Amino acid sequence: MTRITYGMISDNVQIGIQSNAGKLNTLMTQLATGKALNQPSDDSVGVVKALKLHSQTNRQDQYLRNMQDGISWLSTSETALKSGNDVLQRANELAIQGANDTYSAKERIYLRDEVLALTHQMLSIANTTLKGEFIFSGTQTEVPPYTVETATDAIFAAPNANGTSLAAVPATLQLYDTTLRDSNTATGNPGARNILPGSLSIAGLTEETDYTVEYKTGRVTFLTPAATALAATPGGIQASFDWIRKSELDMTGTVEREVQQDTTVQVNVLPDQAFGSTAEVSVFDSLIDLMQGLHVDDSRQVQASMPEITDSLQRLLQAQTSAGSRSNRLSLTHDQNREDHLALLQQTSLIEDVDFAKTISDFQTRQQVYQASMQVGAKIIQPSLANFL
Repeated sequence: MTRITYGMISDNVQIGIQSNAGKLNTLMTQLATGKALNQPSDDSVGVVKALKLHSQTNRQDQYLRNMQDGISWLSTSETALKSGNDVLQRANELAIQGANDTYSAKERIYLRDEVLALTHQMLSIANTTLKGEFIFSGTQTEVPPYTVETATDAIFAAPNANGTSLAAVPATLQLYDTTLRDSNTATGNPGARNILPGSLSIAGLTEETDYTVEYKTGRVTFLTPAATALAATPGGIQASFDWIRKSELDMTGTVEREVQQDTTVQVNVLPDQAFGSTAEVSVFDSLIDLMQGLHVDDSRQVQASMPEITDSLQRLLQAQTSAGSRSNRLSLTHDQNREDHLALLQQTSLIEDVDFAKTISDFQTRQQVYQASMQVGAKIIQPSLANFL
């Protein structure tokens, strides 16, 4: 027969009181934090489940941020391309007017100046930025895809650094921008394309008399002895002009955002897709051709530029449609991911969050049990010890 000592009774009473106090403290902590899991020992299985759910929730958060960023890219691109369509629609209207044989040379110059303004507007569209990044530059988002350069070139009777010379006429020569040194040519001077009609100036020579210009390619054909005589002087032929330069950096990189596990979506529109590559008639080529026809008062050249403008308009529309379809896809995926995200939050809440009504009821019950254990303990063990506890 086991002998029950006073010390055993005292120890059991203290253990019971401490156990009740610990459970009461746990309930108080849960009520204070609103969380059922405050430390791993509360529910080791629940903690593992909660950690997994938190990991999934964090991934969903990142996917949602990626999609929001992608939607911003595509929406900005779509809006810019729509503006580009409006520009080309207006350019087409001006081309129809300029092709009318009743228009005078002076009236066509007015039309040219308006097309020039539209060209600058198209350049602004091509250089659209979002959060400081150029959205039509591929992955080279820190540099604009197109710039307007103010250039000079000098042509002499003997070959210059770029290998061009004028010793006899007629002769067709390529203009170079000698103010720049960052091209992949031997001199670093880029060959000028898409010279803005009306901006080319050659002192001492007259356009359409001493020389003609193909503004799209940047090639000048010298026609008269006055040109060769000027090239033979120490100063040579001094040409100044403005031209549209396309960046020589690789702008074919795609900007992608991960929207689901192992699923990415391209969120940028490449400049060649929207504005045309150097291997085809670009949107700026078509505008330059239209301006040239108006500049030299040639209705046939104005008419010849109209199909180019139509093709450029079709290209922009295709790029806009592509951006819009991808934006719609992202929006639908975003809605689905948001639902998945809310489901994960609900599952996490079921594991981590307390049921306040139940916890308050448990707390009140546990408080009564604790008080009862204190009262019983005070009667069983010595008063001095009970008071100490």
